Amino acid sequence: MMNSLSFTLQHRRSTHTLRVLYGLEGMKYIIQIYEGEINGHGEKEGLPTEYQYKFEQEMIKYVHDLKKDLKEKGWIEGESPEVSQTSFLRGEDCDAELGFKFE
Repeated sequence: MMNSLSFTLQHRRSTHTLRVLYGLEGMKYIIQIYEGEINGHGEKEGLPTEYQYKFEQEMIKYVHDLKKDLKEKGWIEGESPEVSQTSFLRGEDCDAELGFKFE
């Protein structure tokens, strides 16, 4: 299960956003950081920067230090917003097959 944090920073005519997902995925502890912006043209969010850790305590320390640093720089922690993005779902009851043909 992934935990989520969300931060915003007002910057002139736009709002910078930072979304942090962290937790255990497979056999590794990961942190994914998404940077985005909300302005008069809408919302956008870039691809994540990802960090991997062998131990949970290392990951938790990084998240704690990141939160502290962001708050010192004026970022405001808030509710994690719903982000509009394409999702690929995987179903157990699916009969579809994916194949490649090489000639």
